[in-house]
Amino acid sequence: MPVVDVLVPQMGEGLQEVLIVEFFKKPGDQITRDEPFYSMETDKATMDVECPHEGILVEWLADEGDTLEIGVPVCRMEVASLLSPAGTGDSIEEPSVLPRAAGAGGEGTVDLRAISPRTRAYAKEKGVSDEVLATISATSGKLMPEDIDRHLQQTPRLPGAGGGGAQFTERPVSPQDKTFIFRLRRSAEQVIPATAKRHLDWGPVRAYADKKKAELPDNPPSAFNCVAWAIAKATAEHPKFRSTLLREEVIREHAHVNLGIAVAMPTGELVVAVVNAADTLSFEDFVAASKANIAVARGGKDQATEATQLVLTYMGPYDITDAVPVLVAPAVAVLFIGSPFAQGGKMLVNLVLTFDHRLVHGVEAAEFLRTIVQNVESLA
Repeated sequence: MPVVDVLVPQMGEGLQEVLIVEFFKKPGDQITRDEPFYSMETDKATMDVECPHEGILVEWLADEGDTLEIGVPVCRMEVASLLSPAGTGDSIEEPSVLPRAAGAGGEGTVDLRAISPRTRAYAKEKGVSDEVLATISATSGKLMPEDIDRHLQQTPRLPGAGGGGAQFTERPVSPQDKTFIFRLRRSAEQVIPATAKRHLDWGPVRAYADKKKAELPDNPPSAFNCVAWAIAKATAEHPKFRSTLLREEVIREHAHVNLGIAVAMPTGELVVAVVNAADTLSFEDFVAASKANIAVARGGKDQATEATQLVLTYMGPYDITDAVPVLVAPAVAVLFIGSPFAQGGKMLVNLVLTFDHRLVHGVEAAEFLRTIVQNVESLA
């Protein structure tokens, strides 16, 4: 059967790149036409992509967590025929893969079109030009990032200042950080952030937490659980904070809030745990759901979707009293909860809200923060 490259599809006007979220198939699997075989995240949504052909998956040309441009190959397939998918009118060509030619000293050259996007991106990251890339030999018949590393290790380094060689280590960016970087870059291109701040009396939070710990010894809540529940309840009165901006002319208002909680993995990467419909849960159910999903997030599973409207970041254990949180799309707002500090005979914390000014205005942000404070004051 002929082998073809399957390209990242154009799913919307102006879309330039996507984040590969998850592969549903592995090399050697049979795939039917129109069967979902991977998922990707765009600046609008996370979606399953349907296969345009029927055949066998030969290889993925990218990794989960990679960012790919529209129109680049994402995988190779053996297909039953070279007929174009119905309605596209496009012909399918077998990819141009040229054999390695012998070169001086046993080295060879390779057609750059035969190198996967992942390997070419890795080469660019390492400062390897296309001319040099074409001369690197592959140990497995296909040029891989490991071949680039081997080439760099064998290439003498220029001496640094004082005659000593450069001393450093390098490691690949983790899948979690690739996702985070993609969302940060997308947010920087689209979001217009603004920030509002006010104090919160931490006394009622601590009192309620202590009370609930006595009532729920099998599932004792933290002070953060208490304030997070009060925040979720505040969204019932403020629909902007359970909304998303689909386009600049369309706002999607959700019936309930899907509350994100920023979680640091043991290795330092940031992921998001999500409590769906958090404003509908009882206190006990909210505590259980948030604890369970935070544990999943610490294992590396990012749960954020295009329907995660509000994210909380809690720095209480780290002696950080003030910060300006960075809003990461698709959320409409992120709320920083700082470490307690003494002032005026009380223990206070700073609440700092960064919001998308395209959707939320300053007065609305101030009223939302006021409702949170009122909810906290009424806890005990």
